[in-house]
Amino acid sequence: MAAKRLGFGGLAALSAAWLMALPAWAHHANSAFDRAQSVTVTGTVKRWQFINPHSGLFLDVTDENGNVVEWSSEFQGTLDLYRNFSWNKDTFKPGDQVTVTGFASRDGAPTMGARIVIFADGTEVDLRSAPD
Repeated sequence: MAAKRLGFGGLAALSAAWLMALPAWAHHANSAFDRAQSVTVTGTVKRWQFINPHSGLFLDVTDENGNVVEWSSEFQGTLDLYRNFSWNKDTFKPGDQVTVTGFASRDGAPTMGARIVIFADGTEVDLRSAPD
C-alpha cells in the first residue's frame, strides 16, 4: 500500500536514502574505544596503512614479560592526516620507533584509537589539535 501512496519513484528514493544512511549508522553507532581509558605504548613500526576510512599504524611492542605484542592504532582518514599534519604513505617506515597514546579498546585487544604520536626525534603530534 505504501508503494501506491509514495509512487515507485518516492519509494525508490526513500529506500536509497535509508540504505545510504545504514553504513554511517553502523560504523559510528558504538565506538570500539573507551574514551575514559587511555593507553600509551612505545614500539617499532611494523607497518603503516595510509588508507580510508581510517589509517592504521601497527607496532611491535615488548610487554613487561618480554613478549612482543602487535599493537594497532586507528587514525583519521588520509585526507584529514594529509591536510592537517602533512602525513602521507611515507610518514612511518618499518623499523621507526614511535610512542602512541590513545583510547583503549573496549574488548581489551591490543588496539587503540590514536590521539597523540611521539616520533623518535621527540616531535609530538596531538591529533586532537586539527582545526575544525
